[in-house]
Amino acid sequence: MSSIEQFYDRVGSLYDWAERFEGNAKSMAFDRLMVSRGDRVLNVGAGTGIDHAKLTRQVGSTGVVVALDLSPVMLRLVRERTGQPVVRADARSLPFCDQSFDDLFCSYVLDLIAGSDLLEALREFHRVLRPDGRIAVITMTEGITMVSKGLIAMWNHLYRVSPIACGGCRPVRLSPLMGSAGFHGVTRDVVVEAGFPSQIIIATR
Repeated sequence: MSSIEQFYDRVGSLYDWAERFEGNAKSMAFDRLMVSRGDRVLNVGAGTGIDHAKLTRQVGSTGVVVALDLSPVMLRLVRERTGQPVVRADARSLPFCDQSFDDLFCSYVLDLIAGSDLLEALREFHRVLRPDGRIAVITMTEGITMVSKGLIAMWNHLYRVSPIACGGCRPVRLSPLMGSAGFHGVTRDVVVEAGFPSQIIIATR
């Protein structure tokens, strides 16, 4: 188990506190992903289950939301909060057949993955989505306001010293990779909450 996996296992449900920095970006992503009743949804990096519970309500009793995470602790929390199926796996190698899902939601996961592996992960996301399926990805990004630019400058410095002190996360550039992974209709928005900048990328397979 990597040090990052151990970090999130230790944090467990305490990671709910991150909603104060991430909640608005996630709300925008939920709105723009437009999950429908009866959809099959893959939630990559399911976290503590807060997002998973929202997705579960959106698909209703006729849909299904599958949680994927590397942390056994996070998957246990998701199962306890939602009762939905969980899978322990890596985002870069999804254990699902081609075109298995209508929608894919991925929140603050790709900013944990090495830059050289980002395209591989996005291609996996593309593979498991049905034609015209939609994806919502949220990650850290560079700041757009004076406060957020200053926060990210300090964050990047700390990350260079100790990635684990930053939970393994750092800002990433995704928009140029979406087309290479096969997606189209790509949109990108940046939300700053409590000084913390997040990008929301929506695209279609």
